[in-house]
Amino acid sequence: MALRWGSEPDPRTRILYDAESLEDWELIAVLLGKGNRGLSIEDLSRDILKASQGLGGLLASDISRNLNIAGLGKAKTTTLLAALELSKRLKYKSIRMTGYNPADLCGYLRAVFSPLKRECFVLATVSPAGHLLRAEIVSKGSLEEVGVLPRDLVRIILNDEATQAILAHNHPGMVCYPSQEDWNVYLRLKEILSDLDVDLLDHWIFGIDGIFSCKHSTRLDES
Repeated sequence: MALRWGSEPDPRTRILYDAESLEDWELIAVLLGKGNRGLSIEDLSRDILKASQGLGGLLASDISRNLNIAGLGKAKTTTLLAALELSKRLKYKSIRMTGYNPADLCGYLRAVFSPLKRECFVLATVSPAGHLLRAEIVSKGSLEEVGVLPRDLVRIILNDEATQAILAHNHPGMVCYPSQEDWNVYLRLKEILSDLDVDLLDHWIFGIDGIFSCKHSTRLDES
């Protein structure tokens, strides 16, 4: 079924001149193009948002595994996955090489960590001018599985010629409170970098209950 909005201009027309007025489900409808036999694109788009509990949930979803929606076949799933990956990359481009902003970086990392089912470590570096140079996954797996070697992190930081750095990792399906190993990594890396005149700004831990700041020894206020 094609897009049908009676006598009103459909979203594919309106997006050309009034994109900001489109509702979330209408944008998904434009992206997916058409429904299928027995299910309109309007209903399919609304079902996707309902199942994912909004755009935020859609960004955090493992779509290929978790969104079992009638009418959302392989082709439409891959279209959604491509759009979501593109949105993450655009977000990264928008914060990289701009003034370092903790709230913006937290928001970006939340989107990175949310769909992941295993621990990953991200290293962010900041230039002497205060610009975010990178925020990239440097290790996958828990400390027990692969470990995070301070010398490897230091090498990246020095290669970036950074003067500040932030370490972050996730606790999939768990609370954000750090383990003793998490503390050890933070304290050891902070000590090493201090001798190199590099400031380790924090170690953030993302869990189901929020974000823990090792620097402040408490959960961050995300409001």
